[in-house]
Amino acid sequence: MRVLFCTTGGLGHLQPLRPLAKAIRKRGHEVAWVTAPDALPWLAGEGFDLFAAGPTFEVSRRLFRATHAEVLQLAGEQQSAFTFPRLFGDVLGPAMLAGLEQAVLDWRPDVVVHEPAALAAPLVCQHLGLRHVTHGYGLRPPHQYLEDAMNFFGPHWRARGLAPPAQGGVYRHLDLDIVPWVLQPPIARGRDRVFHFNPYRPETTEVPALPASLRLALEGRNTRQPRIYVTFGTVFNRSPALMVATRAAARLGATVVVTVGADGDLSRFAHLGSNVFAHRFLAQGALLPHCDGVVSHGGAGTLLAAASHGVPHLVLPQAADHFRNARAITAAEAGCTVEPGQQTVEAVAASLALMLKDGRVGAGAKLVAREMGAMPSVVEAAIQLERCQARAWGRECP
Repeated sequence: MRVLFCTTGGLGHLQPLRPLAKAIRKRGHEVAWVTAPDALPWLAGEGFDLFAAGPTFEVSRRLFRATHAEVLQLAGEQQSAFTFPRLFGDVLGPAMLAGLEQAVLDWRPDVVVHEPAALAAPLVCQHLGLRHVTHGYGLRPPHQYLEDAMNFFGPHWRARGLAPPAQGGVYRHLDLDIVPWVLQPPIARGRDRVFHFNPYRPETTEVPALPASLRLALEGRNTRQPRIYVTFGTVFNRSPALMVATRAAARLGATVVVTVGADGDLSRFAHLGSNVFAHRFLAQGALLPHCDGVVSHGGAGTLLAAASHGVPHLVLPQAADHFRNARAITAAEAGCTVEPGQQTVEAVAASLALMLKDGRVGAGAKLVAREMGAMPSVVEAAIQLERCQARAWGRECP
């Protein structure tokens, strides 16, 4: 079986698909990946054939801001509802079409696995007669986001003589959902052709070890003091709230591990004390078992990784899907939220202290972890994809 993965350039959309791609390759299948050119280095050395489609993710974001400058006047979920249809439907979808189509023609996959925001994938697949599988990166994008995106991307379907389908045709075939029921909105439940699995299960996920000095610090410090992981991912890592969150955690006397991404300024954290450890990147699967709490922007990858390890999560939402993620983790009593207008050092420190002491939150986090632990593994998802493709070759529906 030849499987082509397709993702937009953001690492939060790419990384959740890596475990399945690696599992499929380990089972003896051929795997290729098509994404933005600046994301390709993150896939180097995995044994995948790599193809670029569209401009870099940063160029795409600049084009979005230039084309839709009114986004600067919006905030919170209004900004999210405005951004998704235009960034993915007006900018990234059209920009990826030519590169994705060429990758399909050159590499000849049997099936394409794509994330929900890669709107070019369903069009290219339907145009060329290929099956495609949707692999979530977090909570499913709201129905209206995808419908609004087709207001921009629909003409590209019509240009190929095809009628624009509902929700961009994203969920036409198999839907691989990585979110546990307790966090996924009820409207998403009971869908046909949905296979739930957990790519973050610790026992089935290979992760690099932590640096020895950091591991020693986490294991050797006063165990009465909390160990807090602070991260704002790779897109929102320049938000002032990252420093606010780090100062707040340090104020509690916690051992604080903060990651800043490839373009973050490590020197900003040097004066915060010997209990603050700043790194560009760390394997979350290696770090989270040592943590008593997480403070983040609420990106899907961090949210699900922390949930899988049963670690309480304080979310400081910024944009994108952060507000929906914050509501989900708070409703499950596995975390808490500090809204943008209240994100001061004092308020975040107080909320973090309360969360760490609240037994209901700790118990809620463990309940979510148990549900995720009971979900099928990434290996089982790979087997499910094999079965679905075998049925497709036999002209049967999933």
